Amino acid sequence: MIGAPAVNNRDDIPAVLGPARLGYFTPVHDQPILADRKAMFILGASSLMASVLLFFSQSLGTLAHSRGDAVGLVAVAALVGLGVLVLSAAAMAYYAYTRPVPPMPPSFAWFRTIADTSRDEYELKVRALDHAAALRDILHYNYSIAEQATIKFRFVNRSLRCLRVAIPIWMLLLLAAALCG
Repeated sequence: MIGAPAVNNRDDIPAVLGPARLGYFTPVHDQPILADRKAMFILGASSLMASVLLFFSQSLGTLAHSRGDAVGLVAVAALVGLGVLVLSAAAMAYYAYTRPVPPMPPSFAWFRTIADTSRDEYELKVRALDHAAALRDILHYNYSIAEQATIKFRFVNRSLRCLRVAIPIWMLLLLAAALCG
């Protein structure tokens, strides 16, 4: 559990001012949203790559069947590899996009805890919080959101590595389809 220093009198204010400023003004809430945007971009790029390949499927089929065994084998291997890479990228991006916030203790910094109470009860409980309890709640919230963002970015980065390999293969296949089909 994350603790917070107690504030008993005005002499303790300088002791908690730094931790409070850090806890209350750390912009961790933006990070999962940024990971979600990247995941949506990856899903869109993967869909675009697949749909463009489908548009050129007749040319790619001709390339795979009529240019000799070696060229056909390379074309099929490239298509299979590209399919695996694009599907892997899309699956990891979707997994990243759908990651929920890890469990955390009840906290009035978290919307679910707020939604579980009536408005009057919420107001009474928040007014009854001391600084140490409020800081503890925001630290729990920050930690859980940071943990969620870490998981999301881990999968988004793996997905981007797949696309970095897939895009040149995709471009070569499109070039081959345009030249040979």
